[in-house]
Amino acid sequence: MLSVVLKISARNVWRQKKRSFLLAGAIAFSMFVITIVNGLTGGVVDNIRVNFSHALGGHVFISGSEYREQGIVYLIADEQALLDSLAHYETSIESITRRSQAMPSLIFGSRQAMQLVYGVDFSEEDKLLSSLVVTQGSLERVTDEQTIILPRTVAERLGVEAGETVLMRLDTITGQRNVGEVIVAALIEDQERYGISAAYVNRSYLNSLLGLRPEEYQALNLFLTNMDDADEVGRGFREALGVPQPATLADIKEMDEEEAVRELFGMARVEEIEPWEGIKYQVTTINQIMEPVEAAVNVLRTIGLAIFIILLVITAVGITNTFRMILIERTKEIGTMRAFGMQQGMVRNIFLMEALLLSGGGALVGFVLYGVVSLVLGQISWDTMPAMQFFLDQGRITFDATAREVVLNTCLILAMSLLAANFPAKAAAKLSPVKAMSSNL
Repeated sequence: MLSVVLKISARNVWRQKKRSFLLAGAIAFSMFVITIVNGLTGGVVDNIRVNFSHALGGHVFISGSEYREQGIVYLIADEQALLDSLAHYETSIESITRRSQAMPSLIFGSRQAMQLVYGVDFSEEDKLLSSLVVTQGSLERVTDEQTIILPRTVAERLGVEAGETVLMRLDTITGQRNVGEVIVAALIEDQERYGISAAYVNRSYLNSLLGLRPEEYQALNLFLTNMDDADEVGRGFREALGVPQPATLADIKEMDEEEAVRELFGMARVEEIEPWEGIKYQVTTINQIMEPVEAAVNVLRTIGLAIFIILLVITAVGITNTFRMILIERTKEIGTMRAFGMQQGMVRNIFLMEALLLSGGGALVGFVLYGVVSLVLGQISWDTMPAMQFFLDQGRITFDATAREVVLNTCLILAMSLLAANFPAKAAAKLSPVKAMSSNL
């Protein structure tokens, strides 16, 4: 029975090539639009996550603070709990980076600017160097002791160019004022709008200005073999180091504005700070940092979904009207089939199968078109647009439409087509064989 319905439906679709092409084309366009939006936003999120991790130095970030008489000192010690956790997750960790950081005043002539500065070991952080987009200067001499990689926007505020010397004024961990000189090796494109605006210097030199030994560090960052394990690994380190699990989004929504801000940024009221012994750790994952970025990108997905639904509604109206015309054109044909014993259900199924063939074929064409377009665009290098590099993979656009999204969109298209063709199909099934055969249409 099914093979007969399929054979008749395929013949009907094929004999009306122009009409079928227009309907399938409209469905293909809808499928292409939503898939290209899903693929583009998925690729952008993946690229931002990778570039974020390279800029920040890992997927899981562990920092420590120690309470001393002169104030809070940020420092990590190789305590047994930390060493045990590193050993436990050894198979999940690809590499480890150790960093220091400070918020010094950068001074050039009469201008100055506060800027976050990371102290890194450039010989170990090849992922960082490969992710930086240089707009001026070169990264060849970054291993020199007193060099700095400076964000372009900061350099513009200071009026400094690559090759010139900048003063760096900061407080040591004991609260004393210190000043150092660094040569600007390169200017890089940063992403201030997403909270990534950092300068980079050699860790040993920054440590000397902070009053730390060359081998000491303030942040231990982990690159994982699988970035998707970041939350699980972060949760394990929090449990081992006695760090409270972060509040969920639902918890934060129930807080008042002041409490929510303090929870999000890990701040406490001055009167709430009490002395503690040893190292107090804080563990953050790349997914926590990415939450506001993904929320912004999801706006584009929502817009794409709205456009997709509008296109589906328009297409559904077209399918309904088309199948009403088909009903009128095939009135005698339907009457003949009914006179030869075809049941009402079979007539209805023929109409619905035609709708499935058109929508399924259109969805397939739309997905193939997405594959071709994404392949072509993925071969184009956008190196001439530095501001876009943070969203790209080594200067190229990537697309990542998940199987779940493709299947869901296809199911929506098929359901819409069946719903749109259902009313004409029922009307066709209810035609009286005598009246249908005597029709002049």
